[in-house]
Amino acid sequence: MDKLLICGLGVRVPEETTLESLQALADCRVVYTDLDDQKGRNWLSGYCKDLKTPASAAAILKDAAKGGVGLAVWGNPQSSSRLAREVELGAQKAGLAYRVLGAISPIGSVFARSVSFLGGDYGYQGIQSYDLQTVLDDAKAATTELPLVLYAERGEPSKWAAALKRLAPGYPAGHKARLYAPQGETEAALTALKPGDRCVILIPPAKPLTARKTKW
Repeated sequence: MDKLLICGLGVRVPEETTLESLQALADCRVVYTDLDDQKGRNWLSGYCKDLKTPASAAAILKDAAKGGVGLAVWGNPQSSSRLAREVELGAQKAGLAYRVLGAISPIGSVFARSVSFLGGDYGYQGIQSYDLQTVLDDAKAATTELPLVLYAERGEPSKWAAALKRLAPGYPAGHKARLYAPQGETEAALTALKPGDRCVILIPPAKPLTARKTKW
């Protein structure tokens, strides 16, 4: 029997939170979440017996040894949550029985809302997705040849500004990107965007997507 459940809540909580995750969390003795959004926390608390903010991954794992512990994180637990990955690795090391319930990731959420698609004659032939800190740590991590999805559950305006300023020279002047934030959607030049917490940005390639003829 699983002693630990790691669940994703999606990018837009509660709109993208799955019934599967809610049912699993409702059965837990205690649920830990690092979700900063108070509205989202209030909503989630209605489905949990006991909702707490974790002190650390180690604290979650210690409690999980007793069983009945859930972890609810923003986005997808295996692609956009460092806490979830740390807890999962710790559970593996400790030999704790656990299960991960996926959720829509930043890349899936933004692509669906932008009505973009992959493959075919008119679709992008690839895509890249990074969290904000990765771009700040490595300016060469991203390429301008593919759509870039940049996201952060917690993103200070100064860090966002530094990352976008670093990326801007690789794109044409005034290159537009689309910001998906809790407050709504905005399209503007890359350096004119004002992202913050729980934001996802879709940056199109430097060269416009053109139709590709396929020979059959």
